[in-house]
Amino acid sequence: MEETQVANNFKTPRRQSPIAIFLIVQKLIEQIIRQFWPILLVVVLNNFDFQTKSSGGNEDPYFTRILFVIGGLSAIGSIIAYFKFYYYIKADEFIIEKGLFNKTKINLPFDRIQTINFEQNLIHRAFNVVSLEIDSAGSTQKEISLQAISRKEAEAIRFFIMTEKAKLKSVEEEVETINSNEAEVPDLLMQLNPLDLLKVGTSQNHIRGLGIIMGFGFWIFQTLEDFFPDYQQGEDIAEYFIKDLGFGTIFYFSTYLVVALIVFSVLISLVTTVFQHFDLKFFRTKVGFKVTSGLFTKREASANINKIQLIRWEDSILKRLFGIFQLGLFQASSAAVNTRQSINIPGCYAHQINTVRATYFPAEQHLNYSMHGISPLIIGRRVMYLGGIPMAILLLNAYFNQSIWMAVAALLWPIFIYFTSRVYHQNWKFHLSEEGILTEHGMLGTQFTLLKWYKIQAVKVRQSIYQRRHAVADLYFYTAAGSVRIPYIPLEKAQKITNYVLYKVEVDNRSWM
Repeated sequence: MEETQVANNFKTPRRQSPIAIFLIVQKLIEQIIRQFWPILLVVVLNNFDFQTKSSGGNEDPYFTRILFVIGGLSAIGSIIAYFKFYYYIKADEFIIEKGLFNKTKINLPFDRIQTINFEQNLIHRAFNVVSLEIDSAGSTQKEISLQAISRKEAEAIRFFIMTEKAKLKSVEEEVETINSNEAEVPDLLMQLNPLDLLKVGTSQNHIRGLGIIMGFGFWIFQTLEDFFPDYQQGEDIAEYFIKDLGFGTIFYFSTYLVVALIVFSVLISLVTTVFQHFDLKFFRTKVGFKVTSGLFTKREASANINKIQLIRWEDSILKRLFGIFQLGLFQASSAAVNTRQSINIPGCYAHQINTVRATYFPAEQHLNYSMHGISPLIIGRRVMYLGGIPMAILLLNAYFNQSIWMAVAALLWPIFIYFTSRVYHQNWKFHLSEEGILTEHGMLGTQFTLLKWYKIQAVKVRQSIYQRRHAVADLYFYTAAGSVRIPYIPLEKAQKITNYVLYKVEVDNRSWM
């Protein structure tokens, strides 16, 4: 679609697709369920105790009526919101007008726009529409969201805005790459197949899933006691286990319970992985990268190579076993680490990481890096804070509870922290070159961060009282997509690196985005 045609088509205020009404209702219902699901669950468990008897003797479900009223009001509100929502393009701004009583007008200049992404859930796919989300600098949330417009219109809007944005910056090369990108077939770097999804889901952090299960179980137990005053089975079961079954039965039951919790937490991670990363495709385009993924909600996000400030990849024990990494591309954002401005790719292999590194930092493979470590003084500080303070708390509890086992655990804890801190110190490395820095650190896994000097916005040297006494410092590199920290290096080295980096930033004529 020609630029003038796009400008003319969207110059007049227009509404979204009528499908937006259903999507607005859907979001309202999701918000209600998300906020009131405990009450709904309690009502079900309590056999609808919120009901009262009518004069005729039949049950009168007041709560059900309330739900119908809320649903009806949501539907009416969604219809009104649809007919009072307009969007259009005027000059160099994308404009939104909405609201019935409190009218709102949002003017979003093209030069503030950072990314324009698409999303498609099942309703979108059924009617061949997309949700258009526009993120801007200075906001930690999406500035503008169109619930449902045709994909053709969405692509035309994105193409027109990004082209005009490039013209405003007078970056002719960017305009050319955008124009050519519309017709190009991007290179497919990776696609998660079912085996890859299984690897990613199995190697995820399962603590979240375990926490969800334990929290839900605890909440159910408390709910049964609160809403069923005569419910004493919990106390009876506990007394039965302790007095009648004996230690052996309790041990076997606890073992089975732990195994069940681990299995369910892994299942939760697998299900979450499938929902989020189903059919994930990671492309390299002429202007950067693009990723599409999702089972029920199809998401499409792009990262312009000029706006990528740093890249980060990491593994864990399980990821290392499968030979995969978690990759993050962090784009420019005036807010501190806006997650919507980053792209996360699970299940990347080493050669795919190298392809991304070569695209982001083409000169890296030709540079000479010097490797440096951090001061061993960090071991003592970790033992003091992570070992000494918990030990003191455990010893106090052991004293008041007269528990010998807690006292033994309190004395062993600092030893455990000492050995893990030694590993942490040994694994912390940073590699310096003329054009950038590569850091690596971790204990059970390793996290790598690659940053080019000219992307840096500010450098800070920070010292605590303890660090000042020992002439060491923490060094921070700030970018428009987050910061990189190097802990506990000699103060003199930190100052030399700072002076060198500031010099490189000052003499480099390349734009950081």
